[in-house]
Amino acid sequence: MIAYRRPSLDEAAAMAALHIACWRECYVDIVPVALMEKSTASSRLPIWQEALADPRRAVFAAYDGQTAVGLIIVGNSKEPNFDGEDGHIAAIYLRASHYRQGIGSRLIAMAAMQWKDQGGHSLSLSVLTENVSARHFYEALGARLVSLGIYKWDEFELPNAIYVFEDLAALAA
Repeated sequence: MIAYRRPSLDEAAAMAALHIACWRECYVDIVPVALMEKSTASSRLPIWQEALADPRRAVFAAYDGQTAVGLIIVGNSKEPNFDGEDGHIAAIYLRASHYRQGIGSRLIAMAAMQWKDQGGHSLSLSVLTENVSARHFYEALGARLVSLGIYKWDEFELPNAIYVFEDLAALAA
């Protein structure tokens, strides 16, 4: 049984570890090996501590028993992607062992409801262009492609796609 809740600040290390584990599963053959090798849970820990402590952002996680298997961060974009951008999904990740169980859809619905309840009207997200399965998932949920560009990740330039969800009520349902 999957349970959903907001992780507490003392779970920042677990969120960072989950984030890296998901990266290693979903970015195989997409992200350069050198970049993946230098990405560690300890390097992500400050980011998660900040996200969990920031009242302008909401973090939700999915738990299989006591183990976090999925996560999402929603709030204002720290790096605006296009004019008129309202809210932003900064991260959404799910362990591969839990794909196709409705968990990702539920996390996005929770984020949409949270953002809508805060007065938001739309949510954007950025995804690596080569992450075709994620792109299909977002499109199936109603996301509209806004632009294609380059995401600078450390010294690497990776092609990315920017999507927007414009009907938060439908997404939250």
